[in-house]
Order: sequence, then C-alpha cells, then structure tokens
Amino acid sequence: MKIKSLLLSTTVATSLLLGACGNMNDDNMKKDDKMMESKTDDKSMMKEGMFKGENKQMVEGKAMIKDGKLMLTDFKSDKGPDLHVYLTKNGDVEKGMKIDKVKYDEKEQTFDLKGAKVEDYDTVTIYCDKAHVVFGNAKLK
Repeated sequence: MKIKSLLLSTTVATSLLLGACGNMNDDNMKKDDKMMESKTDDKSMMKEGMFKGENKQMVEGKAMIKDGKLMLTDFKSDKGPDLHVYLTKNGDVEKGMKIDKVKYDEKEQTFDLKGAKVEDYDTVTIYCDKAHVVFGNAKLK
C-alpha cells in the first residue's frame, strides 16, 4: 500500500511539474507572438507624400510606403538619362538609400523595400545619377 501511495504521489507531482513547464512555454510563446506583432506593425507602417519638382525639373505624382513596398502613382517626370528613386532624410541623396531605376513615363511603379529601415527616412527622392541632379522630392507623412 505504501508503494502505491508513493507511486501515486510521484505521478501527481510529476504531472504538476510538467504542467507548470507547459504554462511557462505558453507565456514565452505569447511574448514571441507580441514581438512578431510589433515587427509586423513596423512593416505595415504607412507613409505618403506628393512629389514636387526641384532644380527646374518636373516631377509629379504620389509616393506611398505600405506593407514593405514603395508605390508611385500618377507619376511622371522630365526625361533623364539615369533616373533612380531613393529613400532619403530631407532629400540628402548622399546619405540616402538607392532603391531602383525609375521610369519617367510610367504612371504606376512599385518597388520592394526589403531590408530598408523605413523609419530612418522622411523623403522619396527622384535623382539623376549621371547628371547628379535631384529632379524632385516627396515629403513623407
């Protein structure tokens, strides 16, 4: 009888201990879920702005950052030999991030921002790499 009581006590104690470990893992999983949500929130951040021409160049349209992508809509600009789109802080191309080539006559364009820290930038800049001229900026809000 003493062996059965000892065996039953050990089984109950082990079950409680393992149950407590399971709850600890659930708490850790909840923390991990919250961390993933905050990363997702960063990606779902939305900023947008309207282009204004600079340096006697014409650039028009809207720039929008959403879901890790930069989208240009109703876009058009003066023709340039080597136009690129940059993410910049106050239009500073030197410290900006070059995204890709941009087509001056294509109204809708989308660029993947994978790896970009969008929160570090406040402007989308259209820049001619060959002529070293800013064609236009869209201040993001």
